Amino acid sequence: MITEGSTPSQSSIPVSDINVVNGLSPLNWIVTGKYISSSSGGASLRIGFKNTHIVQLSVDTSVIKTPASRYPVLAWSVNDGPFQIHQLTPNEISVLLSFKETNPVIDIYLRGFSPFEDRYTGDVPGNVVKITGFLVEQGGQTVSTSLPEKIWLNIGDSIMSGDAAACQNKQGRPADDNWALSNEARASYGYLLAQHYGYRETRIASGGYNWGGGLGGFPGLDILIDQRTSTISRLTGDKLSPTPNVVLINLGENGVPAEAPVTSALAKIRRRVLPNTKLIVIIPVSGKGRAAITYAVDSYRKTSDDTNIYLVDLNKITFATADGQHPTAAGHKTIYDAARHFFDSISGLQNQAL
Repeated sequence: MITEGSTPSQSSIPVSDINVVNGLSPLNWIVTGKYISSSSGGASLRIGFKNTHIVQLSVDTSVIKTPASRYPVLAWSVNDGPFQIHQLTPNEISVLLSFKETNPVIDIYLRGFSPFEDRYTGDVPGNVVKITGFLVEQGGQTVSTSLPEKIWLNIGDSIMSGDAAACQNKQGRPADDNWALSNEARASYGYLLAQHYGYRETRIASGGYNWGGGLGGFPGLDILIDQRTSTISRLTGDKLSPTPNVVLINLGENGVPAEAPVTSALAKIRRRVLPNTKLIVIIPVSGKGRAAITYAVDSYRKTSDDTNIYLVDLNKITFATADGQHPTAAGHKTIYDAARHFFDSISGLQNQAL
């Protein structure tokens, strides 16, 4: 359904197209022959096209079981231009991504979700973005795009997710119905770190999450690391594939964790990655749970002989927030600037900088 000018003859590109699949951020999309879907804020797709100006995203919003004000929000750019923002709507079947650009390269990501609805249960949870294909001009084709080879996995809660990052300083906590629109996934300091060091970012993060589980129906991290949803695994054999080179975890803001959920999750993640994958735990930027998390990481280190586990504590920093807790985009930039000093000291990371 084209909304600008006349409708040229069109052809469909399926989600099984190799350049679509290769352009997906790893580990946080469900890929089938008929659709791709994700409930992970920050999940992305970068894909190029030729022989077409028009690129239209086909979506299935009938699967979303949440009030319209809480529907997921997309953002995309064409040929690295300014990002456009669109909240999906009930009964919507398509989103026009490009209309006039020559050989458009589309960079699309899931900008925001409501944290309250189920994003975990079943093959297609009730708060999800489901994509069924692309419509292009007759003769249009996909082309591959260049993406970093090494992968950086961010794991966290609403702060890592970028919730409320689109708000202004001291604006106040968003109303429950406004969380999806208040989010800006790519403002996240974790995303900025991955970009700075030259990695391809992927993410498991959502509002209200903690080491032992949280909102959205998500289970504890020792289970979630293995599962995209309650029915669909992330694993190939007994490993995450592709395997992240860096795993950054920031949890604890939603309650000081006991030792067991932390050590269990770290042990499970180590089994799912490689011995040289860097596991980096960062103390919540508020300082919450500092003693408990430090103790748990030390306990894991002593019992595992893991030589690639790191604990980062930014100590006391001041940053802009919407509500005294959730960083604005500027607040995330402050956290990122502070974190770089600590991350530069981790052997190997600086060698990946662009």
